[in-house]
Amino acid sequence: MVTQTANALYLASVPMVCPADGPSGLIAILAGWVTTEVGRQPWVVYGLQRTADAVSAHGDLHMSISLLAFFVVYTSVFGVGYSYMVRLIRKGPQPFNIAPHGTPARPLSAAMTPTSQLEDRP
Repeated sequence: MVTQTANALYLASVPMVCPADGPSGLIAILAGWVTTEVGRQPWVVYGLQRTADAVSAHGDLHMSISLLAFFVVYTSVFGVGYSYMVRLIRKGPQPFNIAPHGTPARPLSAAMTPTSQLEDRP
């Protein structure tokens, strides 16, 4: 990242702001879903039914509970995914050391080796 300040290649405040961008994906998904659903009015058949005649008999309480349930589910899934990614990042990469076995006999020799003869490889 090239910044305006003396062509520096690194600005210390940028990594500090990046974690705040985490919820932006969830907000974008929810905003897009709401915009799509409100904009298309799926319960109205174009040219056959007026929007005023398509109002459902559900009360505000039922709609609020439904919206709250969606919010809780989305937030829970986002929170679990975010905490899992943070745990993986904190754990760091696992070392993977392969001991040299000399020169392979031919390109497919590793494919022909029985799994019982392999070392503990993932």
